[in-house]
Amino acid sequence: MLQTAERALHVVRLVASRGEMTLTEVAGALQVSPSMAHRLLRTCAEAGYLDQELRHGPYTVGPVLRQVTADVTRGSTLPALLGGVLRQVAEGLLETTSLAVLEGRNIRFVLTEEGTHLVRIARPVRTVTPAHATAAGRAMLAGLSDDDLASRYQGRDLETVQPGTIQDWSQLEAELTKVRNRDWAIQVGEAQPGVAALAMPIRDGFGQTVAAVTVTVPYLRLSRSEDARSLARRLRPYADQMERRLASGSAR
Repeated sequence: MLQTAERALHVVRLVASRGEMTLTEVAGALQVSPSMAHRLLRTCAEAGYLDQELRHGPYTVGPVLRQVTADVTRGSTLPALLGGVLRQVAEGLLETTSLAVLEGRNIRFVLTEEGTHLVRIARPVRTVTPAHATAAGRAMLAGLSDDDLASRYQGRDLETVQPGTIQDWSQLEAELTKVRNRDWAIQVGEAQPGVAALAMPIRDGFGQTVAAVTVTVPYLRLSRSEDARSLARRLRPYADQMERRLASGSAR
């Protein structure tokens, strides 16, 4: 099993480095039989890491590998593009604010600016967290197509992070509908006890959600619906500024 997995990864690296490869070329490069090469290529293609437009044509990079590449690039370039605005958020709202990206069913915080409020939340304890349990994650999940969302949660099983974390699929769908309608997400104590957060999706120049900006506060400061609406109004100009920067970058 391990050897097969290593060979499959080798196939992906080969095709990615050369742009395209035929079955015969892969068999020769790996020094395996054509039947073994075919099984490896089909496995990679079915998983979306490779693609084959014509039945007997060469294999090329697939959509999943392109997405992985985009995610990695985004995670490294977004802080440079949006870091300045994120500092403005922390300074203007006095609260700890973070930039997060979506990785499969999880979010990853790629940059955090700590607030200066007397009582504040420090940097996120967990760099990677299940998306459905966080405001940032819901803000980004709400921007996915139905097919993309279903592919990430094929069993519709949701990890329990805290006792109050959403665990029912229909409840998550209802929450994502709310996020789409108001264009911001909130969670209270679902990722970490005593901590609440409000997040907004950040879209690029093509309208695709590529990140989320989130403000993390002690839960008492987001215990009422009017508190959330007020924070959302204050965060909106910064989110808009981030999107303008991304749109400008996409145009270049």
